[in-house]
Amino acid sequence: MCGRFSLASDLQEFLEQFKLELPEELLHPRLYNIAPSQPVVGLVADPEPRIEVMEWGFVPSWAKDDGKFKPVINARGESVAEKPYFRGAFRNSRCAILADGFYEWKREGNEKRPHWITLEDGEIFAMAGVQSHRHSPDGSEHVTCAIITTTPNELMKDIHNRMPVILPTEEIGIWLDRETRAQDAEGMLIPYPAEKMKAREVSQYVNNPRHGSAQCIAPVE
Repeated sequence: MCGRFSLASDLQEFLEQFKLELPEELLHPRLYNIAPSQPVVGLVADPEPRIEVMEWGFVPSWAKDDGKFKPVINARGESVAEKPYFRGAFRNSRCAILADGFYEWKREGNEKRPHWITLEDGEIFAMAGVQSHRHSPDGSEHVTCAIITTTPNELMKDIHNRMPVILPTEEIGIWLDRETRAQDAEGMLIPYPAEKMKAREVSQYVNNPRHGSAQCIAPVE
């Protein structure tokens, strides 16, 4: 699963390829330890790509507001297109969640050692996701999302048995496009090339979701 990630880099250069501009307060987010239920920055197509701030924890648009449906942070790529909980969103409300790294915990004996995984070049990337728009009884809109995961590549196999689906930059627009057929979108749910990624062990400081400083990504000495 993917249960924490970071977005501490300047977003504007990444977004220029989509002809998008961010408000000043979002240009340098400095988010080193994003956890479930927190706001995340993503892209959606409407029909052209636009920025969307969403809450990490998907609840389907058709769910009643009675508390019976608990937010889900990850959707398995092998079943997201068919599972009733995600099926409608996969066909009509795909999104791309922006990050510059994600965390995973490697089990060694009785201990879990956190690792921070990034692209080899350290650039921002987009994780495939699904989103949902729901309206609260007071009329306000509640936008939620989940990150789609897949089997691990060679780098991740030694750390964990799942990893987020990372979209090649040139395929983000295709993923977001509502005209893209569901079976074609399914074909994009594959592991990102291991040779284009790197990982390093970080301290257990990141284990606490209340910790949000750059210390989260500091390498273990």
